Amino acid sequence: MIKVKICGVRTVDDALKCVECGADAVGMLLAPSPRRIPIERARDIEKSLPPFVTSVIVLMPATVEEAIEAVHEIGPDAIQLQGDESPEMLEEMRREIPGVRLIKAVHVGSGGEVEKARMYEGVADAILLDTMSPNRGGSGKTHDWAVSAKVVDSIRKPVVLAGGLRPENVAEAVRMVRPYAVDVASGVESPGLVKDVELMREFIRNAKEALDGR
Repeated sequence: MIKVKICGVRTVDDALKCVECGADAVGMLLAPSPRRIPIERARDIEKSLPPFVTSVIVLMPATVEEAIEAVHEIGPDAIQLQGDESPEMLEEMRREIPGVRLIKAVHVGSGGEVEKARMYEGVADAILLDTMSPNRGGSGKTHDWAVSAKVVDSIRKPVVLAGGLRPENVAEAVRMVRPYAVDVASGVESPGLVKDVELMREFIRNAKEALDGR
């Protein structure tokens, strides 16, 4: 069954709402974003999660040392690398923080997405496909899902689909792309960047039931 990550979680209360609604993973942004939170709060959120919910920190580190420091401070299960990190940078991270899974974002819309995903196939644990934007994601806009489907068919690593997903379009996206997981932030929020329980429940239900009956 498809996995669901709720990203841009800013408080322990919202993290526990995600768990209550059935999220498989919770993402916390340390990269530039309106949803960015300090390391101390990310640590509190990580500690609040039960053992079978994956904690993910989203970074655009300038150096490997920056990523290592965040891991040591927070203790996440995975890092989502949202910037221009090179395969060599990921290789070094894998050596230095071997117990942490690496999710590398590839931005759809700039061309060459299959080739870019293949560049990271040997060093990342998963590839996340997000809509190209000036801030490297977080635009709330969808992209060409046919491109994402081609990436899924072209690599052997799990693919996470992100970018403009909402309760009303996630089932169609899942059926078209067949990703390992989907990722949502603004699509399940009320005003004030607060996670909305009803929207999260609807999103998770629609995502997980999308392939029933195929």
